[in-house]
Amino acid sequence: MSTNQSAERVLTVLDLLMRNFVHGMTPTDIVKATGFSAPNVTRYVATLEATGWAERIPETSRIRASVRLAQRSEQIRSDLEQAQRRIGELQNRINNSRM
Repeated sequence: MSTNQSAERVLTVLDLLMRNFVHGMTPTDIVKATGFSAPNVTRYVATLEATGWAERIPETSRIRASVRLAQRSEQIRSDLEQAQRRIGELQNRINNSRM
């Protein structure tokens, strides 16, 4: 199965921004790190900003992954904890039914 090259590149930029969350990156930094053209980086960043996955740091105008990613990460952590509790409850029920 082939993938969409533009989508892959947008995700590459997002991954890069996630690794540079605190200080963010300039478009030039992203061009240098990825080898993508400046016009393409501008489009990829605009896509990420428009969809809420990237944001500008107000004080510096540098680009970073948005807090939406942290929110999703927190939801995954919470879901995993709930699943772990359910598994523990099931294990207890199974163990108690053996007696």
